[in-house]
Amino acid sequence: MPGTKNSPEISIIFPCRNEAYSLPACLEELLQTCRRYHLRAQIIVVDNASTDDTPRIAARYGAEVVPCQTIGYGAAVHCGLLAAKGEYAAFCDADGSYPVQYFAQMLQLIKQRGADLLLANRLHGHILPHAMPFLNRYAGTPVLSWLIRTLFKIPVYDCNSGMRILRTRLYATLPIQHTGMAYASEMLCLAALKKWKYTEWDLPLFKPDTRLGRPPHLRRWQDGYQHLKTILSIFARRRRL
Repeated sequence: MPGTKNSPEISIIFPCRNEAYSLPACLEELLQTCRRYHLRAQIIVVDNASTDDTPRIAARYGAEVVPCQTIGYGAAVHCGLLAAKGEYAAFCDADGSYPVQYFAQMLQLIKQRGADLLLANRLHGHILPHAMPFLNRYAGTPVLSWLIRTLFKIPVYDCNSGMRILRTRLYATLPIQHTGMAYASEMLCLAALKKWKYTEWDLPLFKPDTRLGRPPHLRRWQDGYQHLKTILSIFARRRRL
């Protein structure tokens, strides 16, 4: 159980679907970070029905491979969080855009602030050229974040950030339903309804992904609509959740 003497301090999760090219660098950086900061970490790679060498690469680096046959970002993160054994659980994409070395600092911050959920805010940090599409950076994410702030009274400014850390034992209290990208907003809205203590931290660096020209899993318009629909649906049902 999370929090026992023999359990890891933190579980770090990579939701992956065909990330064989970018995953090795992420895992190598994470292993170096764990050694440098003496982190007792459970490293989880969620294999979201990959057709490449993702699961074999993960196992080669000593990660725990958790299969998830339901296709989708939310489904993959959910499977990883259910397998987490650490007192805290963290996750980020395995495409090389998030510097995983910052998990050590995020763990320290969530403890210092006594928070239940800490999000790495990309928009208030340094974003390298081509790391985030113009519309996502200046329209989609700010508008959706404003909507969540307004409706749920939670101080979120980057609702689409995929780098977060939370108290593992609290996750089971969230009635998560979404299996796609809107999971990111769903988590925030439900956490607000559950009165989680929420905080953000400005991510120092956000980089272009290293997918070698492969298109991202994100579908801008379809996923944006799903975010909006999810936020409004949860707000309409808030008294029953």
